[in-house]
Amino acid sequence: MKQCSKSENVLIIDSDYEEADGFIKGVREVTGEEWQVALHENNKIYGWRRYVRFFTVALQTVLSGKKYEGKTVLCWQQFYGIAIAFFQRMFHMKKRYKLVIMTFIYKEKRGLAGKLFYRFVRYAVTSRYVDKIILTTQSEKPMYQEIFGVEDDLFDFARCGAIAYEPEIYDDEQLREKNYIFSTGRSNRDYGFLIDCIQNTSYQLVIACDTLKTRSGDNIQILNNVFGDDMLRYMRNARAVVITLADDTIASGQLVLLHAMNMGVPVIITRSQGVTDDYVTDHYNGLVIDKTKESLLKALDIIFDDDKLHDRLSANGQKEFEKNYTYYAMGKTIGGILKDM
Repeated sequence: MKQCSKSENVLIIDSDYEEADGFIKGVREVTGEEWQVALHENNKIYGWRRYVRFFTVALQTVLSGKKYEGKTVLCWQQFYGIAIAFFQRMFHMKKRYKLVIMTFIYKEKRGLAGKLFYRFVRYAVTSRYVDKIILTTQSEKPMYQEIFGVEDDLFDFARCGAIAYEPEIYDDEQLREKNYIFSTGRSNRDYGFLIDCIQNTSYQLVIACDTLKTRSGDNIQILNNVFGDDMLRYMRNARAVVITLADDTIASGQLVLLHAMNMGVPVIITRSQGVTDDYVTDHYNGLVIDKTKESLLKALDIIFDDDKLHDRLSANGQKEFEKNYTYYAMGKTIGGILKDM
């Protein structure tokens, strides 16, 4: 962990400095305060080792509490913040700093493990040690209030941000000539629905997902090892990006949506609480559809047949991304929340 001098604000993040740089610039600009970045590349660790790392970093932070006396510990990955609050409450520790948890998502799990996970999260978020939980959709606030029995003012809202790439460097005419639609992502996806809709049609579908093994129809290609720049290349050269969500009450799909907007590719997304309300204006920067085969095929017909609408959705998506969805913009929004605390 990066050593921070006494009494400094700190951002704990498990991604990379490319993401943290623009974000923390926005936070510093709005708060008028200095922030240190504690980077832990935990996003490259999988399985039980990932969770061991969460608890280890959290415990290190708790034991180093004097470093952040009177300041703010901002946790980009929610499990850092949850584990910090858990340890503080369990050991009845003095409250030394404000603790803010970003990108909070809770999904109910079944069985004994699910009950234990719920108790763990509730034990942390209902403690006096958590000062603010920042959600990525507004619709989640009343849902989490009911689930955890907490007050409304514990939560705030800030839209997701994403890295701003240069779309043109991903241009590939050979790919573009295939005239395909593209889908990617793991969390809360309903690829079964998407495949059922597209098979036996004239549309070409490419799905990039390392956990999807099913393949149905000659017009459907599933890529299990496409990430990073390769994923963006497939996205950039698609006619449209399609996001079909399994549970319309869970916030998911935002990053794929934002990458598509950045790449200038129109998005078709199934209606969901929060994501389509907070990020997409229908027929302005995307097409919002009911989760039916008829609605999806109608939207695809529009995207393929109406070049003017296609280009308008592309342009508006890029404009909205540059204005509202960079990590710098996200940092400024969260900086405003921190300043008002």
